[in-house]
Amino acid sequence: MLQVPPPIQHEHEDTSPNRTAVVGFGNAVLKGVVGGGGIYIRPDRSVGNNVQKLTWRNSRWVKGYSDSDSTSSMTIVDVSPKVAIKRIILLYENYQYREAANFINRLHTTIFKYILDDLPVDMFIDAIPQSLPILEALFAKVFLSDGLDFPLRLLRPDSVVMQIAKLFAHPDISGTMIHKQSPLILSCKKLMKVIVLSDPRVKRQMLSRKHSLEKAVEGLGQHGLVATSDKALMNLHEALKVEFERIIHQYKIAVQKLNELCLTPKQLVTRSISYGPAPTDASHQRQLNLRQNEIQERLIKNKTILNVIEPTLTDHSLELLLKTLRKRVEIDKDIIFQFTQLRKEVKDVNPDAVVAPILMKFSKGCSRVLELMQDLGDEVEDYNSTSTSDISGYHSDSDSTIVVNSQNSGCKRYNLMYQSGNFQNKFYK
Repeated sequence: MLQVPPPIQHEHEDTSPNRTAVVGFGNAVLKGVVGGGGIYIRPDRSVGNNVQKLTWRNSRWVKGYSDSDSTSSMTIVDVSPKVAIKRIILLYENYQYREAANFINRLHTTIFKYILDDLPVDMFIDAIPQSLPILEALFAKVFLSDGLDFPLRLLRPDSVVMQIAKLFAHPDISGTMIHKQSPLILSCKKLMKVIVLSDPRVKRQMLSRKHSLEKAVEGLGQHGLVATSDKALMNLHEALKVEFERIIHQYKIAVQKLNELCLTPKQLVTRSISYGPAPTDASHQRQLNLRQNEIQERLIKNKTILNVIEPTLTDHSLELLLKTLRKRVEIDKDIIFQFTQLRKEVKDVNPDAVVAPILMKFSKGCSRVLELMQDLGDEVEDYNSTSTSDISGYHSDSDSTIVVNSQNSGCKRYNLMYQSGNFQNKFYK
């Protein structure tokens, strides 16, 4: 009888009787499992990897997911408002701004409406530019919520605009302003778009603020020397003192002339209806009896007094000095107001700092914000026009078809938010 060689044994292999190949009735039995005809030889398993040793973190799939955008299109509806607020604050405190923005984008509208009043918006505004992704998500969520009572003032757009102006006023940021396609510029432009479309007055207010700052800076240089009546240049206070001394001297001369050329008698006669007949008729009769020399004498006296008093009342030098003084008071009041307002809006402004550089920096920041708003002019006109065509490259073909055929304001807002491209992806890259 032909002997079948035993199966190849490997190291650490179990050689128990249940694992041996047995010839019987033309079948091979392994652990009680009946196979087909012939001998069953156990395959070599030393080449394969142990399933228990496979770790998910070492998989190539994980690396691929870590490099890709982890934003989920699913909407979060099974989270309480309290947990949502804690989640956003926790991500913010851990500097995970992108994750916080993604979480806000995925929140259901009802949950977002509940937590909007309780979100620390001031804290997010103070953290610009790091918190720009969070603010983008908040403003976009409010802007795209058509038909819901979401006042944009809850997000303090004025403070956001001023904080962005402060960012652009920083000297370290001025070097990056040339690149209009930088992530920072695109993110700020997206915020400006939502704010300007929601409240067009913001643009006019920013323009007025820029002019006020420039006017205050110009007023700082309008406190120089002034000219007096004798063509001398001196300090305004000294010039006023000289002019008043000159006028006082003229007043004394006028009083002296009045005493010398008095037309009334030394003893005044007081008459009235209560103490006798009125002097009107008697005075009129007396004036009708004057002679030529008496009238000429009266004329000379009146003309002499007029020549003495009139220069004191029509002194143009004193009038100009008083006008200059009044103007400088208003200028200083405006400078103090502008600087105090900046200190309220920007907390890190030192009250003992030199005023002119602070005003000039924020004036430049306002100019940069106005440039961003100016770039949005065509897009704002497209939004306000009756056209509903979609020029976005962000949506798929089916999404674009739906958007083109829709006429509601919500779709128009969505088109406008993303018609410049995928701002969010550009910022996060």
